Amino acid sequence: MAESRTGRLTVDQLQEHIDLAVDELRGLVSNTAYPEVIGSLLLLKRASDQPGLLLVPDDARWPRVTAHSNALGEALDRALSAFHASNPADVPDLSETVRFDRVPGVRSLHRLVGHLDQLPLGDEDLEFPDGLGLAYDRFLADFSTAAGPSGGEFFTPRAVCRLMVELAAPQEGQSVSDPCAGTGGMLLEAAQYVAEHTGRDSSLALYGQEINSSVWRTGQLDLLLHGIRNATVTHGDSLVGPLPTTDDPARFDRVLMAPPLSVKYSQQEVTHPERVRYGWAPESKADLMFVQLALAALRPQGVGAVVTPHGVLFRGGAEAGIRRGIVLDGRLDAVIGIGPNVFYNTGIPACILVLRGRGTSPAEGPDNVLFINAEREVTKGRTKNRMEAQHVAKIVDAYRRRQDLPGFSRVVSVGELAAHDFNLNIRRYVDTAPPAAPLLDISAALVGGVPRAEVEAHAHAFDVFAINAESLFDPGRPGYLDFLPEGYEATAARIPVLAKPREESFLLDVQRWWQRQTPLVTKLADGNHSLTSRLHDQLEDSLHAALVSADLLDRQQVIGVVASWWSMHWDDLRRLTADGFQGVLDRWQTRPGRVSLSRRGQPWAGEGDEAHDADELGSLQELVLHTFGLSFQRLVKDVVAAERQKMVDTYLSWGERYGTPLADLEQRYQNASARLQERLRGLGHV
Repeated sequence: MAESRTGRLTVDQLQEHIDLAVDELRGLVSNTAYPEVIGSLLLLKRASDQPGLLLVPDDARWPRVTAHSNALGEALDRALSAFHASNPADVPDLSETVRFDRVPGVRSLHRLVGHLDQLPLGDEDLEFPDGLGLAYDRFLADFSTAAGPSGGEFFTPRAVCRLMVELAAPQEGQSVSDPCAGTGGMLLEAAQYVAEHTGRDSSLALYGQEINSSVWRTGQLDLLLHGIRNATVTHGDSLVGPLPTTDDPARFDRVLMAPPLSVKYSQQEVTHPERVRYGWAPESKADLMFVQLALAALRPQGVGAVVTPHGVLFRGGAEAGIRRGIVLDGRLDAVIGIGPNVFYNTGIPACILVLRGRGTSPAEGPDNVLFINAEREVTKGRTKNRMEAQHVAKIVDAYRRRQDLPGFSRVVSVGELAAHDFNLNIRRYVDTAPPAAPLLDISAALVGGVPRAEVEAHAHAFDVFAINAESLFDPGRPGYLDFLPEGYEATAARIPVLAKPREESFLLDVQRWWQRQTPLVTKLADGNHSLTSRLHDQLEDSLHAALVSADLLDRQQVIGVVASWWSMHWDDLRRLTADGFQGVLDRWQTRPGRVSLSRRGQPWAGEGDEAHDADELGSLQELVLHTFGLSFQRLVKDVVAAERQKMVDTYLSWGERYGTPLADLEQRYQNASARLQERLRGLGHV
């Protein structure tokens, strides 16, 4: 059993400290310098507190810096310069960004250093070795949101990075390149993906390049704060110059990138024209130049993924010829459309092109392309939409299974693409528009009633909730059903009550399923990191087997529930593996509202069930497992509630179409006209 380590700083707490430190930076340096300055100071403090992480000369040691209270700015400049000089390949040179001896606001500088001085950052002080990096990543996301298009150009949302990494699925020992590395998100997610699936630190060979010097330095800091020192990330323009090389020159197992969309380039500046196998893209739009760069950099069995605007899928001219060549060569594996307003630097929807090395082909053969229309797989936000874990999981599952799913994915033959002149517009092949409503039944609209055929077409949605759809109507004339005397709105309001027994039975099945999973979860407390990947697969497979047969949830919904739960509790599972069940409770106590500190659990189902307190649950272990299970139940309950609402909406739509027949409207008109005539006569006007 892992030994609990209390008092360690969680990622949430570290993020709060970073936010407070950034507040002290205001007025000292320009806003654009925040990521480099705060990242460098955090790295210096981390390296000073954790021996062996990086070389820290005496002049750079944190206690030496804070001792110079009368010349703090000069001491910081010397420390950062010496720190860089001792680690030139790892630590960026901050002298181009800021000189602390020249900043205004000496008091603010003292408060900033004083705040960081109180923040212990050794391994024994942190919940996870990469915790500071995870908190810094959150700061970068917030910074990109606040900065708008200019600040967000180089920070790819981490969910998009995760999606691309899961599509490419890097394996131990492989090489991964991001020619437009930005702040390092692709490389970080690739390393985490391999660590999650193996239970060991990543053995990937990581390579990257970034054109913007400030962002390049920020990316280096981000990697180092995550504990990654073996990455080779250079400063340069990957589109026109050379890439960092592996033993096999400029060939990688995986190439992942989210380049700036539709930027200009100069054909004359491209020093490696051999990459341009399929033709030169217009100099006003370099999107397909980046795609060809990825193709040229892949090993024969490699996989690439590149973010592009939708325009590359259908624009004519030279780009049409490039598309044709890529498709006919069997180099395009999939086209995946993602929703609008997800990226920080643009609100337009984008897509991901999944690419093959010259020696790979999909399971069904080299003569098809998978299209996935995931434009609805986002969560709406106030200023930005978010791609979340359940969206990523649904897309990845469709990609790996390579199946046709109505309104979501379709495998399209090269012959069909050729018939459309290699226009790859996603909606041409996968339309997400809801199916058209059946034609209005003229007889029902005239004299009333709901066509029995329309009700029968939706009967299954009611059956899964143990509701006979026809029981919500009175018998009508042949082929039709009549609304109940209470009115269709009142009947629709009763549907949730009618569905409740089936829902409660279903949630009880979830409870029983979770109880069967707890032995494997408990084994994580023994410190076996390799069990985490096995746990994820078991949860997904067993929940699918337990629930899909009940017909309330489909495969994609089950996968989404597991992905949401996994994302919600990933840090909890890491802490469970490191520190046991006490460690999980310790981290929950730093997040008010996560678990009641009175140790009072919550009931499994909704109203009417009895709550279980800690004594009833028997142990801390049972309390944590119960809370994990409760999260699963809530996620399933939300999905079931959405399905129930669809059923209610279907019934209301019948009421809106047929609830007031034209005959009734005509009678109401006649009655109203008669009342008006009577009133006019009473007034002497008739």
